[in-house]
Amino acid sequence: MELNLKNQEWKDFVLDDIFTITSTSSGIDKNKLITKKGKIPYITRSDKDNGYESFICSQSSIYKMDKENVIIIGLDTQTVFYQPYKFYTGQNIQILQNPYLNKTVALFLIPLLKSLMDKFNWGSNGATLTRLRRSKILLPSTKERMPNYIFMKAYIIEKEYLMIKKFKKYIFQKINEKNSITDLKSLKEKEWKEFKIGKLFDKLIPGKSKGLNHLTILKRGINYLGATNQNNGVLCQVDKNEALIQKGNCIAFIRNGEGSMGYSVYKAEDFIATSDMSLGYSQYINRYSGMFITTIADKVRGKYNFGYKRSSTRLEKESILLPIDGKGNPDYQYMEKYMKQIEYKKILKYLEFLEDQNNRQGD
Repeated sequence: MELNLKNQEWKDFVLDDIFTITSTSSGIDKNKLITKKGKIPYITRSDKDNGYESFICSQSSIYKMDKENVIIIGLDTQTVFYQPYKFYTGQNIQILQNPYLNKTVALFLIPLLKSLMDKFNWGSNGATLTRLRRSKILLPSTKERMPNYIFMKAYIIEKEYLMIKKFKKYIFQKINEKNSITDLKSLKEKEWKEFKIGKLFDKLIPGKSKGLNHLTILKRGINYLGATNQNNGVLCQVDKNEALIQKGNCIAFIRNGEGSMGYSVYKAEDFIATSDMSLGYSQYINRYSGMFITTIADKVRGKYNFGYKRSSTRLEKESILLPIDGKGNPDYQYMEKYMKQIEYKKILKYLEFLEDQNNRQGD
């Protein structure tokens, strides 16, 4: 029998009564970081990647690391994350600690805390540490009128188990569907041939944006593509400008930009892109064939530098090797099946990991 939220008794709790709430111990600004790579997370008030900005080395002794197993809140950005490891962070981060806190309990609490933070704004109701401490949150309670952390943990473990079970069934169905991909030829068994990028696409067009200074950056907007191979090419999100929006299901080639010139990304969704990108559209491109081609296309990036830029003309003349069908054309069906095979295997491996973690949490 599934656990049901409606069967629980709920009660309002003041945050300051159930958490120890403090400002960050580290509070180190990004421009003061020793940027040498390491294993310690540096957390910002971003709403992406659990707030992770980068992984850094130990910093000066004047900056103490914040403790692990805490919930952090960015007051001015209304972001809420669980941090399982010790970390460094910047300013305006509040730390919530609780002896009953763990990952599963945090996963139950975070949506409720986010809903609470959405009520704060920059006006007279702006988020402050005092207001945060006095705020109330509705939680399942025990007969003793205390937060029911046992139920919270059990509820999340059960939901994770059911989701993993459902998704695992879906993936097995995909692998065993009519067009089986289990007997697919290896890359070495396929015949390959060179193709000019300009000949692979029905059209190659530049991005329409002249820069972010002409747009409004939003917390939730349309994706803005720029000269980065990180985050699948997305620099940020911006307000929709219909004149600049370009259709998805294409390959975006980065023609200029420090450290990213020569890379390419597949984009499924509509977006706005800088004019330093060229966008390739073809009836044969989808998510899977697109990822296959970008992986191959990225191998030529070493030829470009700031003395030899990737102009639109040079991009069209670039040659890449692709597997071919019996008629000597790019074998898009093979590319699609090959990428699906990799994806399904990776997903199954990840699901097995999650299943193991879920079983351990339930012990």
